[in-house]
Amino acid sequence: MNNDKEICDFGLHHGEPYTALPATFLNWMVETNHNKSHFAKNELERRIIAVENTFEESKNL
Repeated sequence: MNNDKEICDFGLHHGEPYTALPATFLNWMVETNHNKSHFAKNELERRIIAVENTFEESKNL
């Protein structure tokens, strides 16, 4: 799933892409089992993978 195209349609971050939402908001969605928490989970996983990839690349320098 590409979260770049998914837009939050509720609350304080209405109209913002999930890729731009703060981690605290995404975590809240997951913790409360919000009906759109799958978007939050996907975005949090994307960020974790990005950090891991950056770490691996920096080890190879």
